[in-house]
Amino acid sequence: MILFLPKLFDEMRCMQLNQIAVNYANQNSLNYEGNDAHYGNSYGVARIPEYEQVLHALTPLIQHKTGWTNIVAENSYTRIYLNGSDLKKHVDRPGLDITLSVCTFTNIGHPWPLFVEDETGKVHSLEITPGDGALMLGTKYQHWRDKLVANPQQMVIQSFYHWKFV
Repeated sequence: MILFLPKLFDEMRCMQLNQIAVNYANQNSLNYEGNDAHYGNSYGVARIPEYEQVLHALTPLIQHKTGWTNIVAENSYTRIYLNGSDLKKHVDRPGLDITLSVCTFTNIGHPWPLFVEDETGKVHSLEITPGDGALMLGTKYQHWRDKLVANPQQMVIQSFYHWKFV
């Protein structure tokens, strides 16, 4: 299952979450992910309390949209992508069965799609603009992003929410 959820977050929610992410970055509380096997030139961290609150608030909506009542919140993750960032083709680790990727900020001026390969081998290109979300079976579907081309003042902020089946 791949679901595109347009305008999942309103502009105010995006601004609030962006401020939190930028504050974490300014306090050097995000981990550099430039040499990671999956990511390039990005900064991120799991379980920021305000993002965890969003994860739990989203759970009933995700259960309703998918029909999966047998899911529980697992974790949130926040990442700031910079020029040269990428997301290599991968599936998520066990326990992150459902992944929701939400863009909360971009000033790059062009699309930077998320690619998802479904169970039939079809590749979906999802353009996620601020407030939009894309939900997928993260442990089953390979997903990736090409290298981000941006100038030094530009960035993309994404938040990820994960649930597991119980």
